[in-house]
Amino acid sequence: MRTIKMLEDVRCLREAQVFSQCFQAYLEEEFLGLKEAFDFDGLDEKFALDHYGFMVVLEKGDNLRDLSVVGLFREDRGLLGSLPEFVEKVERYEECWYKIVVIYSNEYAMAFYAPEAAVAGDTEILQWLEQQL
Repeated sequence: MRTIKMLEDVRCLREAQVFSQCFQAYLEEEFLGLKEAFDFDGLDEKFALDHYGFMVVLEKGDNLRDLSVVGLFREDRGLLGSLPEFVEKVERYEECWYKIVVIYSNEYAMAFYAPEAAVAGDTEILQWLEQQL
């Protein structure tokens, strides 16, 4: 699991080449969209998503039924027990991933990004995602 709270986090992921260029470009686009929405003067280079809810990129091997580190607890079935505001399937070129937005309060929401490889083979998760679309 990777968390993105600042533009620097996005840049570090790009430099480390953790994800494909296509997915990386999408994450950067998403962050800049959130920055534009919340950074009212648009000049804060140190802008962080801490107060609004940050971006969480799920990876193969993450236990989506226990994401307690980001507030979705095992006893509540983690992501599967959440009631997402929306789930979107994004397809670009030959890649696919899911964007899941979970609202925690009126002022705080987390955006989860699950590349297809992170959920491949987990029938229950895939069914849940398809039901939420």
